[in-house]
Amino acid sequence: MFQGGGNIPLILPIAARLVAHGHYVRVLAGPGIRLRSAPVSASFQQRVLASGAEVVPYQEPSANPHGGASSPRGLVGGWTPRQLVDASLNAPPYRWSPVWAANVAVQLKQSPVDVVVADYLLPGALAAAEAAGLPAVALVHGFYKHRPATGLPAMYTGFMPARNPLSALRDTLHNAAVHRVYKREALPFLNAARKQLGLAPLRSPFDQYDRAARVLILASAALDFPARRLPSNVRYVGTPFDDAGSPAWASPWPSEDARPLVVVSLSTLSQGQAPVIRRTLEALAGLPVRALVTLGPSLVTAEFHAPPNVILETFVPHASVLPQTSGMVTQCGMGTMIKALAHGVPLVCLPLLGDQPANAARAAARGAGVRLGRGATVDQIRSAIQRVLSEPSFREAANRISTELQGEDGAERAAEELEAIAAAG
Repeated sequence: MFQGGGNIPLILPIAARLVAHGHYVRVLAGPGIRLRSAPVSASFQQRVLASGAEVVPYQEPSANPHGGASSPRGLVGGWTPRQLVDASLNAPPYRWSPVWAANVAVQLKQSPVDVVVADYLLPGALAAAEAAGLPAVALVHGFYKHRPATGLPAMYTGFMPARNPLSALRDTLHNAAVHRVYKREALPFLNAARKQLGLAPLRSPFDQYDRAARVLILASAALDFPARRLPSNVRYVGTPFDDAGSPAWASPWPSEDARPLVVVSLSTLSQGQAPVIRRTLEALAGLPVRALVTLGPSLVTAEFHAPPNVILETFVPHASVLPQTSGMVTQCGMGTMIKALAHGVPLVCLPLLGDQPANAARAAARGAGVRLGRGATVDQIRSAIQRVLSEPSFREAANRISTELQGEDGAERAAEELEAIAAAG
């Protein structure tokens, strides 16, 4: 695992479940793999230890693999289509492939291992398992997004599924562009890792996933857009939750206050959300609602002005407050979005980056939310909040999704898949 954001609360519940089943789990926790690499924090290490797993040493590289690199080169003459910018930003992390390959190879020589499980953005770790002759499992923290697939909208675009020849051509062209970007920006680094492991080079970086025993999608198939064909090693297991059992949130408002509660949650990481939060606070002012706005550790409460009907907090476990919530404003990070829908809470979607536009598209396609752009105005945000609170169709759609998600236990199903692979090996 690496020091990230949404990957941590989706992966660590699997480690905890494996420990609860009596397995010995070791976690190699490394720094962030983006252009600005976040170091391994004490809180990340504590969360690993709290799962019951052991933290094993990670050897930092002598220099950042990005080597001062800026954003990826443009697709055509320095230009990249807006919808492909986020997809192209997931290619630079492949620069870390040789580092992760070396670290995992060292661990595999030191202690016996039955299964190597890696974040899907760490293909070097998967290659190290392949070189050692061990089964590898990639964990995709979100919907199917690790590679292009026939029938699915192009990665990270936020497109809806193709409905006519023109939109099908759109997806074909975007997927071809994704392949080109990854072959140019990612493949050389993955093949360098494979070379140091004594493995043959690949023609596409996505081929590394075909060599894994499993690719586990940490999402519900019922919520994803259906692909025409999926590789035989892909399994949807559902979304693991990390805050089940949290005590109920103590509302600061009187118990007789019947105004609906709106929760605003726009990422714990710094994703440029401050202007969006300010516009959302302005949109909430004067509405007949109570609102809880969680800012996360990357923002300072004193920098925001809360209207009288709004409470600002750094963090509140979603499981504590969602049972009381009538609507949520969210950037549609995977964990936050699924927790809300599992509680039947309709959404105002304000995706910022990464896979968030694609997540928002799935919620909007099911009628469980209103999707806006990150540049949405105060009036647009206010109107969207009013719609999800006043139009019954949004709550009804969210309740239907909640019913579909009942009984899904992503951590348990992932643990079962890993146990089956270990037993087969």
